[in-house]
Amino acid sequence: MKVQHCIDRPHEAGRIEVYGDEPYEWRVLDHAEQVVRDSAANGTGDGGYSSVQVALRDAIDFDADDSVVPIFFRHSADAELENAAQAQRSAGSLRDMAQALKSAISQARLDSRHATDDEAQDYLDARIEAMERIVQELEESAGRLMVLGASEA
Repeated sequence: MKVQHCIDRPHEAGRIEVYGDEPYEWRVLDHAEQVVRDSAANGTGDGGYSSVQVALRDAIDFDADDSVVPIFFRHSADAELENAAQAQRSAGSLRDMAQALKSAISQARLDSRHATDDEAQDYLDARIEAMERIVQELEESAGRLMVLGASEA
């Protein structure tokens, strides 16, 4: 089978492939290289795709639609790997949110140098303090998720 195009799954571990010679088909693979869905096995209704791009678009659309993803019962080690991967992705999201808040804190500190009165300064100081507490909580939560993810793997 000739793979025409391959990308990482945008929302889960694994990849999406468009394969074959015209007509093309697509398949979604999980982290363990198991086929989650194959358009040829499903039947696309029209005997495949005449365009790699259209097949890829439909595969991405399918993969993003949680309501049509079948549930497969697998060994518990697979669930542990999926949980570990999800913990790592969630920790990354928390770190990204913390970084965005750190940027907002920096901007608030810059703004505080231009505060025109005590009330404005008090507002900015309170805002900075609240954001710093949130950043600390996000970073601690991300750390806990990293540890949890490492213990699951």
